[in-house]
Amino acid sequence: MIGREKYAGALGLLLGLTGFLCYLLLSPPTGSGRSLAWVPGGPAEAAMAAAAPAGAKHVLVPVADGSEEIESVTIIDTLVRAGALVTVASVGPEVEVTCSRGVKIKADCKIAECEARDWDAVVCPGGMPGAVSLKENETLEAILRKQNSEGRIVGAICAAPAVVLASHGLLEGKQATCYPASVFQSKIPQLVSEKVVVDQNLITSQGPATSMAFALQLVGSLFGQEKSDEVAKGLLFN
Repeated sequence: MIGREKYAGALGLLLGLTGFLCYLLLSPPTGSGRSLAWVPGGPAEAAMAAAAPAGAKHVLVPVADGSEEIESVTIIDTLVRAGALVTVASVGPEVEVTCSRGVKIKADCKIAECEARDWDAVVCPGGMPGAVSLKENETLEAILRKQNSEGRIVGAICAAPAVVLASHGLLEGKQATCYPASVFQSKIPQLVSEKVVVDQNLITSQGPATSMAFALQLVGSLFGQEKSDEVAKGLLFN
């Protein structure tokens, strides 16, 4: 007959193994749900496309060393909550970036892997010198120009409207806002001093404290106001 202590030990081991197996089977993959190597047109992209529900919205969020972490994570998290398929792409040599306050973000891929795809929205976080790195990346510039010419959503917050979009001439004829400092505001052709400004396909915002309102506006533009209100309610955002 098995002693009580041996029985308890065996039971504990069995439960531990069962829990570990459940974790392996049920826990989602890290990142944007990819477990395969990410290669344009490769098996990982094919698997992701096959798994995407009909009408899924694909959003690109480029990041760099020096990107603003509150803005970056708020944009990503809020859009994911709404059901968007968000791809975080590094414009630097590594997929891991160090944000403006030292927080590290591991991107899903590098920006070069995103150029051939169509995006429902491309959203640039601010932060310095991250915004400068976004501006200087030629692949991202090409993506933004294509996105704008096709009338798809282009979003930018904080320094990004001035440093990235204005530098590429993507604010011409449109109202926009940015971080309320003269060094940035002076670059906005039609400046509007509001937390979030929408003009056609362009959505801009001021900074870290307005990033939630900005992200919810992106949700509204992609999915409709009802979905935006639903996400806002879950976040206790009034």
